[in-house]
Amino acid sequence: MSPGLSGLLLGVDVGGSKTAVAVADAGGRVLFSGRGPGGSPDELTERGCLDVVQATLTAAGAPTSGYAVAALAVAGVDQPDEEQALAAVARERGLVVGPDEGGVLSVVNDLFAVLRSAADTDGSAGARGIAVIAGTGTNAVGLDGEETVRFLSLGPVSGDWGGGADLGVAALGAACREEDGRGPATALTAAVRRQYGTASAHEAVLALHRGQAAAGSERHLARAVLAAADAGDAVAVELVRRLAREVADFAAASAARLGHPLHELPVVLGGGLLHARTPRLTAEVRAALLQRDPAVADSSIRYTDVPPVVGSLLLAFDAAVASGSLPASARPSPAVLATQL
Repeated sequence: MSPGLSGLLLGVDVGGSKTAVAVADAGGRVLFSGRGPGGSPDELTERGCLDVVQATLTAAGAPTSGYAVAALAVAGVDQPDEEQALAAVARERGLVVGPDEGGVLSVVNDLFAVLRSAADTDGSAGARGIAVIAGTGTNAVGLDGEETVRFLSLGPVSGDWGGGADLGVAALGAACREEDGRGPATALTAAVRRQYGTASAHEAVLALHRGQAAAGSERHLARAVLAAADAGDAVAVELVRRLAREVADFAAASAARLGHPLHELPVVLGGGLLHARTPRLTAEVRAALLQRDPAVADSSIRYTDVPPVVGSLLLAFDAAVASGSLPASARPSPAVLATQL
């Protein structure tokens, strides 16, 4: 091990639909990794989130406590008080060793792991970029050295649209509108019937309304929307175009709040919907970003090519470097970590 760090580093990526963990030694060798169910504290509380994290570690054969450094990148942790609340539970559980033993704990929104994995960020004061995620929900962060911008990301009440649940609800609505004559024909109607095993979209919506279908199951229609858009379905294309506009709005607002033109900052795109890199959505996002700033270069629009947990583990290495426990040269590259997962 590198001098100054006697212990393991833990990276955790918690999303609405999955939790991923990766444990490395100070030399950058990944010793354990695994995946578990979603653990967002929005749905499970802070204690429930840590239950999922520790269960995922157990399933991976990794320790559930006693880490020298841990970085938790967590969906639903959008405000500083939420970071502090989750950090308090993690320390109570002994996830990291005590401060007198040099334990370092970092709790941030999962977007910082997405940004860390793909932008021009090395954990230094010069780190900069924008990350936009579209998965279970939508959100963004901007980073320019020590300055950050964030969004409430509370769903419709804070002006957000475009996650998997939103696309799924829109697909259900479009299917119902076709069936009752208010809207045009769309391939989404057949997709709804297939998913719910019903003869009509109206039956599927009634099953959801009456609690006879799984709550949240509508988000599984999101991929059907992307596929229908790729096939040229006009209704699905408009939904995908709306999602692309939302992504571009997040990016443009982040850049403006950081005091930069959009083209001066890398824009990293993550989350299940964007990471799928479907042709129509990829093209629409590019077009929407160029509409906000025609000087945006293709090279500054980046997709995460490694799992977000790689970014989480890199954040753990950054924290170790910042604490003086490791030299800056000890940071592994995202590609090196990704090949070990």
